[in-house]
Amino acid sequence: MERVHSFYLFDPDVNAGKMIFLSGPRQIGKTTFALEKLKSLGQEHLYFNWDDPYVRREYTRNPHFLKAKIAAEKQMPLIVFDEIHKHKQWKNILKGLYDIHRDQAQFMVTGSARLDYFRQSGDSLIGRYFSFRMLPLGLAEAMGRMQLIVNDDTLLSQEKQETNLMSQLHDVSFNETKEAFEQLMVFGGFPEPFLKANNRFSNKWRRDYKSLLLYEDLRDLSRIQDIKGVEQLVLMLPERVGSPLSINSLREDLQVNHRTVSNWIEALKKIYLVFSILPWSRQIAKAIKREPKVYFYDWTMVSDSGKRLENMVAVSLLRLVCRWNELGLGDFDLRYVRNQQGKEVDFLIVKDQKPFSLLEAKDSELNPSHSGTYFQKRLQVPYYQLVGNFDGLETWPNHQFIIAAWRFLSLVG
Repeated sequence: MERVHSFYLFDPDVNAGKMIFLSGPRQIGKTTFALEKLKSLGQEHLYFNWDDPYVRREYTRNPHFLKAKIAAEKQMPLIVFDEIHKHKQWKNILKGLYDIHRDQAQFMVTGSARLDYFRQSGDSLIGRYFSFRMLPLGLAEAMGRMQLIVNDDTLLSQEKQETNLMSQLHDVSFNETKEAFEQLMVFGGFPEPFLKANNRFSNKWRRDYKSLLLYEDLRDLSRIQDIKGVEQLVLMLPERVGSPLSINSLREDLQVNHRTVSNWIEALKKIYLVFSILPWSRQIAKAIKREPKVYFYDWTMVSDSGKRLENMVAVSLLRLVCRWNELGLGDFDLRYVRNQQGKEVDFLIVKDQKPFSLLEAKDSELNPSHSGTYFQKRLQVPYYQLVGNFDGLETWPNHQFIIAAWRFLSLVG
């Protein structure tokens, strides 16, 4: 299954000869992606999984074991290290290998939560790598129709947004795209349950996956002892998706203190179970103090159809923002916007600390929301209302658009 990263991850204009660190949730397809790339280069033998005792033994016997392998290649080889962060001295190992072979090979390092977490501690690798993230499948990826993804220049220009983008949204085919959208809604964006498309398999996979994160990754990355308490928190979060998260309310329900709940939420973010979106404010400090929203990477954990759609859109927009940042197109962030009177829009894409686009997820509302109209006028950016139970595309005054969710999501990657 082709991923959007294949278009830019190995572009020398993007990675500039750096090591590529590819992290993301467990079982999202990082290893498969790396192996497919190696296969296309005829270099499958340059994949090294550090869970394999043979790989660790080969390095221990000869720390310069790559020299002969690189010398045997006719073209610049790609060397992939998977799970190397489990080795106690992994940073020093990578630093040494990269410094010796940086002009002879390209390095890619893959891993899940622990790689992302350990990467942030210490500075021995600073300046030697660029970090990328792989997130759940986008709609174009799920269909195997990468050509659908709109050129980033179209989405980054307001003028083109209202001409080229609207034209391309109108031309999206109905049957295949709508069917893939509905399959993603039901089975989520993790490749295995999506491809199986079987309810019984999906239920078992989700239960085992959640257990793996809580009883392995959480124990490895935190000092949390009360795993049962964290499990109870995870059960409470789906009904709170789409609303500012009240730590005080959770504290009362779980009968623990405020700091404990906050620590648990941060731990769930580290293991890629959830992510948070902060409210936007021109004063950054004020935004940080206000309540964030929390979403799941696996939106199938949310049973309510409206909240599930919003969660799926949140992951899609997070993936889009990550891609733009990784391409070096600007400093992008995903926020939501809310005022003291309670007017709120689900998502605000921010570019270089300035509002860029407003987006709202709705089950069936076909008129621009009052909050959407309110904030569009004040922020002077386009407003997109993505509707789940709708197949059309409508243009309203003042840069407001009502769009079938499946149309929009098929073009953003």
